[in-house]
Amino acid sequence: MNKDSIDFYEAVRKAQNGDQESMQQIIDAFEPIIQRLRYQVRPQERDDLSQSIVEGLMIKIKNYNLDNVPTYAEFCRQIMDNNR
Repeated sequence: MNKDSIDFYEAVRKAQNGDQESMQQIIDAFEPIIQRLRYQVRPQERDDLSQSIVEGLMIKIKNYNLDNVPTYAEFCRQIMDNNR
């Protein structure tokens, strides 16, 4: 499965059940967003920001209610709003 064809619903379900590969696939899908956000802070803060975003993303994935699944754009917006 590549990031262009990732089934987020299935990947989140698997990640919530401990599948590390699925968790990594989701994180990889968000990598372009993470990279863009990195360049909004000073160079010495970029690694910390990346780590913080990934940690936040992992927490959100683990706690995400799959009964109320948003679109990809809504999901991205939620992640970005919670990491500002």
